[in-house]
Order: sequence, then C-alpha cells, then structure tokens
Amino acid sequence: MWWTVLFEKLAALILIPEGNFVRWCLHRVSLAAHDLAQAQTFFGNLMGLGAATKIGSHDLGFGAGSRGLRVRKPMRTLSRIGEQLIATAGARHVAIGVDDLNSVVSKLDKAAIASVDAPAGDFDVPAIYTLDPAMNVVAFCQEPKESLSGDFIQPWEKAWGWGVHHVNLQANDVREAVGFYVEIAGLTEGRWRAPDAMGDFSTDPKELAVLPLGAFNRGIHIIRPDPGFALRNGFAHNPSIGGHPAFVVADIEAVKVRMEKAGLLVSDAGVYAMFGMHQLYMLDPSGNVIEINQFVS
Repeated sequence: MWWTVLFEKLAALILIPEGNFVRWCLHRVSLAAHDLAQAQTFFGNLMGLGAATKIGSHDLGFGAGSRGLRVRKPMRTLSRIGEQLIATAGARHVAIGVDDLNSVVSKLDKAAIASVDAPAGDFDVPAIYTLDPAMNVVAFCQEPKESLSGDFIQPWEKAWGWGVHHVNLQANDVREAVGFYVEIAGLTEGRWRAPDAMGDFSTDPKELAVLPLGAFNRGIHIIRPDPGFALRNGFAHNPSIGGHPAFVVADIEAVKVRMEKAGLLVSDAGVYAMFGMHQLYMLDPSGNVIEINQFVS
C-alpha cells in the first residue's frame, strides 16, 4: 500500500512520540449538505472517495458502517425548551472513538455538561452527543480496542485509499477547549510539527493546539479564528474560521485537477503548516471548508 512505504520513509525522519494517543480514534466526521446528489459528485467523484452508501432518506456514508464521512441533509425542524428555540444542529460534528464511553459520560455528568444518547442507527457502536466549550458538536462512541491505533492512518482506512487526517475545530478560548478534551476524554495535547519553511501563522498554544494521533499532526486541531490568515498566506480560503475536516488521499494532484476542471476554486497551500503534508483547501457545494492533503517525502 502506498502509505505503508511512505510512512516508513517519514518515520525515519522524525521521532514518533510516546503517549496515550492509542486510546482514541477519529471515528467519523459529519457535514451538513443541502443537496445529497451534489455531495456525491463532490466527495465521491471529485475527491475520489467512491460511491456513497445511502442511509435512510437524509444521509450518505463514505467509508464503512458509521466510520469515515457522513453527509447529512438536515431536517427543517424546530423545538422549544422553555424560552429557547432549538433548531437541528447535529448534522455537523466530529465523532471520537474512546475505549471507555462510560467514563466519558461519568465525567460529563460530574462537570454538569449535558449529553444525549445518539439516536438508533446513527452509529454502529454505543455513542452520545455533547457540546465542547466552544459550542462544537462532538460525539463520543465506544470503540473496539482493536480499532484504537497510533499509526499515521487508522486501521479501517487502509483499504479505502483515503482517510480522515484531522478535524479542525474553531475555539475563541483554545486553552479552555483543550482542557475539555484532555479532562473529559483523556486525550493528550501534543506539539505542533511545522515544516522549516512554515507559513505565516501562530503556533502559540493559546492560538493553535493539536491533540495528536501519531506523529504527523493527525487528530484534533483547535484554532483561534484568525481573520487575516488567508490574506497573509495568499489563499482564497481561510481555514482558521468555522472549522473543517481534512482528508488524506493517495494522489493530491489528481484531486486538484478534477476540482479545477469542475470549475471549483482551490487554494494550493503546498507544504506550509504541517511537516511532510501537502495541503489543498476548497469549498464543498454547501459552503463547508474542506482540506485535502497528502503525505510527501
């Protein structure tokens, strides 16, 4: 497999950190979409993730089971709790697999942080939804221990030809958000691994943090919004605002060609933020910022 060879080359260049990163995984990322047919074209054809599995009338799944990428067309529903009017919000979320979901639920309860059980059929393992301090929707799910890997690619992704590299979450108070994931879920904060010729952005832990899976900045990124980020780095897209998922692919140049032939605007960042990673940014048909990346030697 292409990434096995590349991983061996990159691993020889840097020290893979020790830690408890094997205790969790990125189970999936979920995005809201206004048109599922357009989502299939963008993610399946242009990105190259392949044919999606239709899940009910409102969801597409790329990957296997509840793992990978879920694209959901939100239902137009409203509910009222007291004086609050609540709209559908769970379509966009990151799902984190842990080895002890009961422990996470207990810590949420102790901290008086609300959570709800995931509806039947949302996951193929037990799961709950909650909100982090930055109001990002996050799911925690009970992951089989054999799925919890510290490799640079997750076990089930090796047959797909693509994977979820990281999920970038926006937080005005980065340290508060990091504390939530460390204290509630037991994740470990790591050190940002930038290339020597890095772009114009801050790696101050108050501005940018990484909760890593392995040595290649894979995992959860938490960033303080930076309005001048795109302008300073010459991008059409600002990846520091609104959060985004990042997908690792086998041939980033082929993806770029397909996107541009389809008339989509692509910001080619090159290797500017993460050691050994070539990055592209674009918008999907529903306006979600999407990152595509590839390991390079």
